[in-house]
Amino acid sequence: MIKPWKFIARKHIFQHPRLQLAEDTVALPNGKEISYLREAPAKTHSVAIIAINADGHILLQKEYSYPPNTVLWQLPGGAIESGESIIDAARRELAEESGFTANSCTVIGSYYLNNRRSDRKQFVIVCRDLREETLPSDDEEFIESVWTDRAEITRMVAAGEIENITLLAALQLYDSFNNSAL
Repeated sequence: MIKPWKFIARKHIFQHPRLQLAEDTVALPNGKEISYLREAPAKTHSVAIIAINADGHILLQKEYSYPPNTVLWQLPGGAIESGESIIDAARRELAEESGFTANSCTVIGSYYLNNRRSDRKQFVIVCRDLREETLPSDDEEFIESVWTDRAEITRMVAAGEIENITLLAALQLYDSFNNSAL
C-alpha cells in the first residue's frame, strides 16, 4: 500500500498575484525528510468549458500563449472566484471569453493541472442551450473563437495541431461521457 507523505513545515518563498511558491519540508514513508518546491496551496481552482451549439459543434479558441511563444487552441475558461460555484464560474467565463450565455451547464469531471507542483484542479463543464450576447471586451485577452465539429477536432488532435494538455484532457473527459445523458 502506498502511504502519504507527512507534512512538517512550509516556507513561502515567492508571492505574486498570479503565482505563489512554497518550499515544504515533508517526511517520506521511510522517514527521510526532503524539501519539496510547489505552488502554495490553491486558493482557487478553474473551469474549462465545452460549449456546444445547436449544430453539435464545440467552441474552440485560439490565443497566443506567452511562455511557449505560440498560438494554441484552448477552451473558454478561467479561475473560480472566491465564493463562486463551479457552474457560476463556467457561465461567467463563457460569457467573458466568448460572448455566449448558457442555460444548461453540467460538470463532467476534473483533473489536477500539475500534480507534481500544485493541488489546483480544473473542472470541465459542458454548456448547451447557448445565447449570444454583446459584452464589453477584455483589453488583456485576444482570442479567436471557432465552432468546430467533432470530426475536425479528431483530425486536429491526430495531426498534432492541438498541443494544449488541458484541452486534450477536457476532450478526453467529454469523449468518455459522450454517450451519456449530457
